[in-house]
Amino acid sequence: MIVSAEDLLAGRILLTVPHMDDGVLACGGTIAQLSDPSRVHVVYASDGRGSPEPVVPWQDRVTDDLFEVRRAEAIAAMSHLGVPKDQLHFLELPDRRLRHHSAKLGAELKALIARLAPDRILAPFRFDQNPDHLALHAAARACAPRFLIEYFVYYRLRFLPGGDLRDYLQPALRSEVDIRTVSQAKRAALDCFASQTTRFYPWQTRPNLTATLLDDVSAAPENFVCNAPAGGGIFFRSATRIRMLNRLEPMLKRPKDRAIALLRRGLSRNV
Repeated sequence: MIVSAEDLLAGRILLTVPHMDDGVLACGGTIAQLSDPSRVHVVYASDGRGSPEPVVPWQDRVTDDLFEVRRAEAIAAMSHLGVPKDQLHFLELPDRRLRHHSAKLGAELKALIARLAPDRILAPFRFDQNPDHLALHAAARACAPRFLIEYFVYYRLRFLPGGDLRDYLQPALRSEVDIRTVSQAKRAALDCFASQTTRFYPWQTRPNLTATLLDDVSAAPENFVCNAPAGGGIFFRSATRIRMLNRLEPMLKRPKDRAIALLRRGLSRNV
């Protein structure tokens, strides 16, 4: 179902974000289309210090100021979309470990919701593949299940026919916003995340967010699931398979990434 940004994000909005770039990746174009983006508040759950990830941890490390770097990037990116700096909230919980801090995450989020009284709350999709994204979804759903809009960051499953789990959603639950008129604004906001869009450290073999990916997400429609009941009933087929792959593929990703990093290091030394 095609919807307008104004209809989807009516009233006061609270966008809950696990890592600093996720909100722009998933919702940047929709926010940019709002006539008054200043009614959007954004809460960043993690400190962002897990990305870029040291894929060879005994060799690689991030700098101590990475949170400050990523915080400044988030402020700059949201300013491109019209969201004021004083409406950005940083919880600074440990990146990659949100599920281990679920009580504090839930308490902080509940207090912020009580203070802001948002009409809509946005959170990562319930079958995202990143554990931090899932922890934030669970916290947001526990706080405000009736006002929840789910957005998509990770939605591709390698072993799912077609690869895109959004195509398996019940059509009535899938809302789509055309962002072509603001694609340049979204891309400009994404370009603010230099720690993710460049080889930020010498040990990186590639940026976290490639130019091709940025071009794609800046032009493609943004998708959402609105006020759907919890569980896998949102899919019209393959729900069991999606659940299984959603657990399996993230378990395989980190060992694969480390193996590739080690292989590239070895090849570069032999050249």
